[in-house]
Amino acid sequence: MSKIFKYLAFIFLFNNLLFGFKGFGQFSESIFIILMSFSLMITIYSIKILRNIIFDKSFQLFFFLNFLNLFYYIILEIGDLESLKYLVARFVQFSIFSISIYLLKDDFANKFIKFLKFITVGSLLSSLAINFPNFETRYQGIFLNPNEFAIIMVIGFALILFTAKRTTINYSLMLLFLFVIVISGSRSAIAGLAIAIITYIFHHKSRNLLNIFFIIGSLTLFSFLGGQNNAFQRIFEFDLLINRKYEYLYAIDTFLQKPIFGHGLKNYAYIDFSLIQFDDEQINFGAHNGYLSILVQYGAIFSSIFFFILIYYLNKIYRAKIEIFGKKLLETKFLFFLITYALFNGLFENTIIGINFLQTNLFWLTLAYFLNFLYKKNESNSISN
Repeated sequence: MSKIFKYLAFIFLFNNLLFGFKGFGQFSESIFIILMSFSLMITIYSIKILRNIIFDKSFQLFFFLNFLNLFYYIILEIGDLESLKYLVARFVQFSIFSISIYLLKDDFANKFIKFLKFITVGSLLSSLAINFPNFETRYQGIFLNPNEFAIIMVIGFALILFTAKRTTINYSLMLLFLFVIVISGSRSAIAGLAIAIITYIFHHKSRNLLNIFFIIGSLTLFSFLGGQNNAFQRIFEFDLLINRKYEYLYAIDTFLQKPIFGHGLKNYAYIDFSLIQFDDEQINFGAHNGYLSILVQYGAIFSSIFFFILIYYLNKIYRAKIEIFGKKLLETKFLFFLITYALFNGLFENTIIGINFLQTNLFWLTLAYFLNFLYKKNESNSISN
């Protein structure tokens, strides 16, 4: 049973991945309900561990966010079943992450990176084997959405770039990741690639320039061979940007309907359909912006508290010297990339706020790991001094 406790976070993340697969919707939803119910029972059963986690400074971020949701629900939505589901799901989600980090201790980062390599490389190879690109439409592999597919491919590329040895197999994997990212047509994925490459350059400076030339040359080649819907070509299709602009405007209009207290916990990533104009009916409804989604959900007062809490703890992470997090600097750089990419991608997708979106949960889990590491480091220093 203790092993299940340790790896609950990874089981939860794998279920997130299933939500994105074609034909797995109902199956993954059933697993999610079973997993969350089982995890809730484990959390209650492991009251000693839970008590240690709740009062551990390492997990204060989750405590404050759970308390914010509880307070919001009690004063504004008491009795609303759907919002209660969100409240419980968020509590269980954060508890799962805390328990895994708490029990795996110093081995967490190593296990986490191995797990990510397994799911990203597995998703890449499975996609190419089951649904080979036709170069006529945006490539989405075995996933429902090309953007979600591309996000996972960017994470896989960055993982190989930062942490893997330079072997023929790893260079081949990098090429494949770059190729499918380009033909996915995801513009935000190109931004993710840019963040990874710039971070890599800053770390290595003038060293390993050959890898940078290899990456840029490959991207240039794939942009010419990737068909009409490749990501580089879509960057210059401004009519698609106009659609996204309207989605943002409708999200802002939805927020302005209830600007003080928002539309409720259950209404994250929400747009009021009654606002949609007839001419805009083809728009892919949804804010496609994690920060607007938070405003719509919480309203001005509670979203301000949410952002204050988040920024406070992010500041702790980014102000710390990277060497503090151990000797494996490249692995740490990769984990910082996960957080940075999720924050940036929040401008284009509903990251940060959801329950089942893989990138959202990678963000919270990585952030919790860094905070746990920092607090434990500070405690050991204070004891030794």
